[in-house]
Amino acid sequence: MLVLLSTLAPPCAGDDNGPLAIEFSDKLPYGTQSVDYFAETVDDPVSRLQEQIRSGTVTLQSDDRHGYLKSLLKHLDVPVESQLLVFSKTARAPNLVSPKTPRAVFFNDTVSVAWIPEATELELTAVDPARGVNFYALPQPTRETSEDRPVEFARRSRCLACHSGRSSLEVPGLLLRGFQTDDSGKMLYGFSRITHDTTYDRRWGGWFVTGSPAGLIHRGNLIGESENERHKQEPGFLSSLKHLEERVDLSAWPTQSSDFVAHLILSHQVQGTNLLIRVGMEARLNRHSDAQDRLVRYLVFADEPELNISTADAIALRRTAYASWFQTHGGSVRSPGSLRELDLSRRLFRNRLSYLINTPLFDGLPEATRSELLTRIWHGLSDEQPEEAFRHLAAEERKQILSIVRATRQDVPAVWHSANR
Repeated sequence: MLVLLSTLAPPCAGDDNGPLAIEFSDKLPYGTQSVDYFAETVDDPVSRLQEQIRSGTVTLQSDDRHGYLKSLLKHLDVPVESQLLVFSKTARAPNLVSPKTPRAVFFNDTVSVAWIPEATELELTAVDPARGVNFYALPQPTRETSEDRPVEFARRSRCLACHSGRSSLEVPGLLLRGFQTDDSGKMLYGFSRITHDTTYDRRWGGWFVTGSPAGLIHRGNLIGESENERHKQEPGFLSSLKHLEERVDLSAWPTQSSDFVAHLILSHQVQGTNLLIRVGMEARLNRHSDAQDRLVRYLVFADEPELNISTADAIALRRTAYASWFQTHGGSVRSPGSLRELDLSRRLFRNRLSYLINTPLFDGLPEATRSELLTRIWHGLSDEQPEEAFRHLAAEERKQILSIVRATRQDVPAVWHSANR
């Protein structure tokens, strides 16, 4: 199957008149030379960490409870506060995952790490700007493990059986699903793709969620048919859990939470990452769909459902450990502002242009594509009558975003420095 995916078409199927027109749902030949997903040498945070380990500049430490997990998170700059807990059997090792033993997922902008109690390995994803998402496994140490045994991450292309289909936009990407489950974690019904456009009442089936404010209804924390049926009659009766002690014993997990704000960020980030990979890959393969239109619309949160959180609750949420880490990651929130500054009252972000434009994935887009996107964003923020995707942004917010981008990006096209804009 993977061989077929990698040889669907020649690397450049366009002609002198421009790139080949395709549908957004068409598969892309990511195994061809222009992308070469299966190359031995890749460039992502995990591959760079592997080189540091081999050179002796980094040594992973282990502990009896979590193995390499905490040391790995530290060296990959992944906060333990980002922990999200999924109990649906929707990933590898379903025999180990259940409502009593949820899978913990930790993430930052470019990496995720998954840990399951008693699992023999850690699972990782890492974004390669030119190739998409790479998948890895790291064997956990055992009592028989020699201290001299080298730490080696194993790349797992077989993950593409799920991670290169319709839900990941037909490129090597990420998945975020929401399936309500029976008492054992087996899927009952739900959604195979959760994004920031998904209404809140459809999100997070099969996940634990802590810290959700009162009144916001979602499908997290529901276990078994009886609770799922009760939810239909009493929507949100389990949505606002502050703690999980009565639901599951988490004493063995790194933290006791599955943070609401982290859920919101991941719901945005997964689809945004896949769209950026899709746009970059189409450019490298000389193809063109409406992927860029979809990406622009997504980057400015054109279809984000409205939050309805009280001012007091929003302030409290912005001060939680994960929210504080996220907002200061890559620079503190100060004048002229930040694309990582949270709102959490009526919307996720105060300034609605995604922080993903300041990540290695955006920086790694082909230069012409990156310039085209930035020029289009400038027009959307500056023109008196911008394209429809930008019309939900008030004039003052557009002005603020322009100032932030000018202050945080050095490679914007010349048009960004036009006078009086």
